[in-house]
Amino acid sequence: MLSSILYKEWLKVRLFWGVALVLNIGVFVYLFVDLRHLFTIEHAEMIWYQAFKIGTLHYAYMKYLLVITGVIIGAAQFTPEMIGHRFRLSLHLPVRPNSMVLCCVLAGLLGVAVIGMLDAFMLYTIIARFFPREGAESALLTALPWLFSGLVAYLGTALTAMEPRLSRKFVYLAIAGGFLWLFYQGNDYETYNWALWKPALISMLFIPSVILPAYRYRNRSS
Repeated sequence: MLSSILYKEWLKVRLFWGVALVLNIGVFVYLFVDLRHLFTIEHAEMIWYQAFKIGTLHYAYMKYLLVITGVIIGAAQFTPEMIGHRFRLSLHLPVRPNSMVLCCVLAGLLGVAVIGMLDAFMLYTIIARFFPREGAESALLTALPWLFSGLVAYLGTALTAMEPRLSRKFVYLAIAGGFLWLFYQGNDYETYNWALWKPALISMLFIPSVILPAYRYRNRSS
Protein backbone atom coordinates (compact mmCIF):
# COMPACT_ATOMS: atom_id res chain seq x y z
CA MET A 1 0.00 0.00 0.00
CA LEU A 2 2.79 2.45 0.86
CA SER A 3 4.44 1.82 -2.49
CA SER A 4 1.11 2.64 -4.16
CA ILE A 5 0.96 5.89 -2.18
CA LEU A 6 4.47 6.81 -3.32
CA TYR A 7 3.50 6.13 -6.93
CA LYS A 8 0.34 8.21 -6.52
CA GLU A 9 2.38 11.13 -5.17
CA TRP A 10 4.79 10.85 -8.09
CA LEU A 11 1.94 10.97 -10.60
CA LYS A 12 0.59 14.04 -8.81
CA VAL A 13 3.78 16.10 -8.88
CA ARG A 14 5.72 14.75 -11.86
CA LEU A 15 4.83 17.65 -14.15
CA PHE A 16 5.80 20.28 -11.57
CA TRP A 17 8.89 18.28 -10.61
CA GLY A 18 9.88 18.32 -14.26
CA VAL A 19 9.36 22.09 -14.44
CA ALA A 20 11.47 22.57 -11.31
CA LEU A 21 14.18 20.30 -12.76
CA VAL A 22 14.31 22.30 -15.99
CA LEU A 23 14.48 25.53 -13.97
CA ASN A 24 17.42 24.24 -11.92
CA ILE A 25 19.30 22.94 -14.94
CA GLY A 26 18.69 26.25 -16.74
CA VAL A 27 20.23 28.24 -13.88
CA PHE A 28 23.37 26.12 -13.91
CA VAL A 29 23.64 26.32 -17.68
CA TYR A 30 23.54 30.09 -17.23
CA LEU A 31 26.24 29.82 -14.54
CA PHE A 32 28.50 27.90 -16.93
CA VAL A 33 27.93 30.37 -19.78
CA ASP A 34 28.41 33.33 -17.45
CA LEU A 35 31.72 32.03 -16.07
CA ARG A 36 32.99 31.12 -19.53
CA HIS A 37 32.13 34.61 -20.76
CA LEU A 38 33.79 36.14 -17.71
CA PHE A 39 37.02 34.28 -18.40
CA THR A 40 37.02 35.48 -22.00
CA ILE A 41 36.74 39.18 -21.15
CA GLU A 42 38.85 39.23 -17.96
CA HIS A 43 42.27 37.92 -17.05
CA ALA A 44 42.10 34.70 -15.05
CA GLU A 45 44.27 36.27 -12.35
CA MET A 46 41.71 39.03 -11.80
CA ILE A 47 38.80 36.58 -11.57
CA TRP A 48 40.69 34.36 -9.14
CA TYR A 49 41.59 37.42 -7.08
CA GLN A 50 37.92 38.43 -6.93
CA ALA A 51 36.89 34.90 -5.95
CA PHE A 52 39.57 33.97 -3.41
CA LYS A 53 40.73 37.32 -2.02
CA ILE A 54 37.73 39.63 -2.22
CA GLY A 55 35.26 36.79 -1.66
CA THR A 56 33.02 37.29 -4.70
CA LEU A 57 30.49 34.47 -4.98
CA HIS A 58 30.00 34.03 -8.71
CA TYR A 59 27.25 31.49 -8.07
CA ALA A 60 25.32 33.57 -5.52
CA TYR A 61 22.20 33.78 -7.70
CA MET A 62 21.51 30.09 -6.99
CA LYS A 63 20.89 30.96 -3.32
CA TYR A 64 17.14 30.63 -3.43
CA LEU A 65 16.89 28.15 -6.30
CA LEU A 66 16.10 25.07 -4.21
CA VAL A 67 13.81 27.09 -1.94
CA ILE A 68 11.69 27.89 -5.01
CA THR A 69 11.86 24.21 -5.97
CA GLY A 70 10.65 23.11 -2.53
CA VAL A 71 7.73 25.55 -2.61
CA ILE A 72 6.72 24.46 -6.12
CA ILE A 73 6.70 20.76 -5.26
CA GLY A 74 5.04 21.24 -1.86
CA ALA A 75 2.30 23.46 -3.26
CA ALA A 76 1.70 21.17 -6.23
CA GLN A 77 1.48 18.12 -3.98
CA PHE A 78 -0.88 19.36 -1.27
CA THR A 79 -2.74 22.53 -2.32
CA PRO A 80 -5.06 20.87 -4.91
CA GLU A 81 -5.72 18.02 -2.47
CA MET A 82 -6.82 20.42 0.27
CA ILE A 83 -8.83 22.75 -1.96
CA GLY A 84 -10.72 19.87 -3.54
CA HIS A 85 -10.98 18.00 -0.21
CA ARG A 86 -9.46 14.95 -1.87
CA PHE A 87 -6.97 14.59 0.96
CA ARG A 88 -9.77 13.34 3.21
CA LEU A 89 -10.19 10.30 0.96
CA SER A 90 -6.49 9.49 1.29
CA LEU A 91 -6.77 9.60 5.07
CA HIS A 92 -9.35 6.79 4.93
CA LEU A 93 -7.19 4.37 2.97
CA PRO A 94 -6.51 0.97 4.64
CA VAL A 95 -3.27 2.22 6.17
CA ARG A 96 -2.58 4.14 9.36
CA PRO A 97 -3.25 7.87 8.71
CA ASN A 98 0.04 8.93 10.31
CA SER A 99 1.97 6.51 8.12
CA MET A 100 0.14 7.72 5.03
CA VAL A 101 0.88 11.39 5.77
CA LEU A 102 4.54 10.72 6.50
CA CYS A 103 4.81 8.63 3.34
CA CYS A 104 3.41 11.51 1.26
CA VAL A 105 5.80 13.98 2.86
CA LEU A 106 8.81 11.71 2.42
CA ALA A 107 7.90 11.28 -1.26
CA GLY A 108 7.98 15.04 -1.73
CA LEU A 109 11.18 15.34 0.27
CA LEU A 110 12.79 12.73 -1.96
CA GLY A 111 11.80 14.71 -5.04
CA VAL A 112 13.38 17.90 -3.68
CA ALA A 113 16.47 16.02 -2.47
CA VAL A 114 17.10 14.48 -5.90
CA ILE A 115 17.11 17.91 -7.51
CA GLY A 116 19.28 19.23 -4.67
CA MET A 117 21.86 16.49 -5.23
CA LEU A 118 21.85 17.25 -8.94
CA ASP A 119 22.39 20.94 -8.13
CA ALA A 120 25.35 20.04 -5.92
CA PHE A 121 26.85 17.90 -8.69
CA MET A 122 26.40 20.60 -11.33
CA LEU A 123 27.83 23.30 -9.06
CA TYR A 124 30.92 21.24 -8.23
CA THR A 125 31.46 20.24 -11.87
CA ILE A 126 31.11 23.77 -13.24
CA ILE A 127 33.28 25.44 -10.61
CA ALA A 128 35.92 22.72 -11.04
CA ARG A 129 35.95 23.51 -14.77
CA PHE A 130 37.20 27.06 -14.11
CA PHE A 131 38.84 26.91 -10.68
CA PRO A 132 41.08 24.49 -8.77
CA ARG A 133 39.53 21.52 -6.98
CA GLU A 134 39.76 23.38 -3.67
CA GLY A 135 37.60 26.13 -5.13
CA ALA A 136 34.94 23.62 -6.19
CA GLU A 137 34.94 22.00 -2.76
CA SER A 138 34.63 25.41 -1.13
CA ALA A 139 31.70 26.29 -3.40
CA LEU A 140 29.94 23.08 -2.41
CA LEU A 141 30.40 23.76 1.30
CA THR A 142 29.25 27.37 0.84
CA ALA A 143 26.10 26.31 -1.02
CA LEU A 144 25.21 23.44 1.33
CA PRO A 145 22.92 25.51 3.62
CA TRP A 146 21.18 26.94 0.53
CA LEU A 147 20.56 23.43 -0.75
CA PHE A 148 19.32 22.20 2.63
CA SER A 149 16.95 25.17 2.84
CA GLY A 150 15.03 23.66 -0.07
CA LEU A 151 13.98 20.77 2.16
CA VAL A 152 12.84 23.23 4.83
CA ALA A 153 10.89 25.21 2.24
CA TYR A 154 9.13 22.05 1.10
CA LEU A 155 8.26 20.98 4.65
CA GLY A 156 7.02 24.46 5.54
CA THR A 157 4.85 24.53 2.42
CA ALA A 158 3.43 21.08 3.14
CA LEU A 159 2.72 21.97 6.76
CA THR A 160 0.98 25.21 5.77
CA ALA A 161 -1.05 23.60 2.99
CA MET A 162 -2.37 20.80 5.21
CA GLU A 163 -3.42 23.13 8.04
CA PRO A 164 -7.22 23.61 7.88
CA ARG A 165 -7.33 26.90 9.79
CA LEU A 166 -6.24 30.12 8.08
CA SER A 167 -4.84 31.70 11.25
CA ARG A 168 -2.55 28.75 11.85
CA LYS A 169 -1.40 28.85 8.24
CA PHE A 170 0.11 32.29 8.88
CA VAL A 171 1.78 31.00 12.03
CA TYR A 172 3.34 28.10 10.15
CA LEU A 173 4.47 30.40 7.36
CA ALA A 174 6.18 32.62 9.92
CA ILE A 175 7.87 29.64 11.59
CA ALA A 176 9.05 28.24 8.25
CA GLY A 177 10.30 31.67 7.20
CA GLY A 178 12.23 31.96 10.46
CA PHE A 179 13.91 28.62 9.89
CA LEU A 180 14.79 29.57 6.32
CA TRP A 181 16.30 32.80 7.61
CA LEU A 182 18.72 30.73 9.70
CA PHE A 183 20.29 29.30 6.55
CA TYR A 184 21.04 32.67 4.97
CA GLN A 185 23.16 34.38 7.60
CA GLY A 186 26.40 35.62 6.11
CA ASN A 187 27.60 36.06 2.55
CA ASP A 188 31.11 34.68 2.91
CA TYR A 189 32.67 31.40 1.88
CA GLU A 190 31.84 28.35 4.04
CA THR A 191 29.96 30.39 6.65
CA TYR A 192 28.18 27.30 8.03
CA ASN A 193 31.07 24.84 8.11
CA TRP A 194 30.74 24.25 11.86
CA ALA A 195 27.18 25.40 12.45
CA LEU A 196 24.95 23.86 9.78
CA TRP A 197 24.14 20.69 11.74
CA LYS A 198 22.30 22.57 14.50
CA PRO A 199 19.57 24.28 12.43
CA ALA A 200 19.48 21.24 10.13
CA LEU A 201 18.65 18.86 12.96
CA ILE A 202 16.09 21.21 14.51
CA SER A 203 14.36 21.81 11.18
CA MET A 204 13.79 18.08 10.77
CA LEU A 205 11.10 18.45 13.44
CA PHE A 206 8.94 19.71 10.58
CA ILE A 207 8.59 16.09 9.39
CA PRO A 208 6.59 14.73 12.37
CA SER A 209 4.84 18.08 12.83
CA VAL A 210 2.78 17.57 9.65
CA ILE A 211 0.84 14.84 11.46
CA LEU A 212 -0.95 17.39 13.68
CA PRO A 213 -2.66 19.52 10.96
CA ALA A 214 -3.53 16.34 9.07
CA TYR A 215 -5.18 14.98 12.22
CA ARG A 216 -7.16 18.20 12.72
CA TYR A 217 -8.24 18.16 9.10
CA ARG A 218 -9.41 14.57 9.34
CA ASN A 219 -11.32 15.12 12.58
CA ARG A 220 -12.41 18.72 11.96
CA SER A 221 -11.00 19.76 15.33
CA SER A 222 -9.56 23.17 16.23
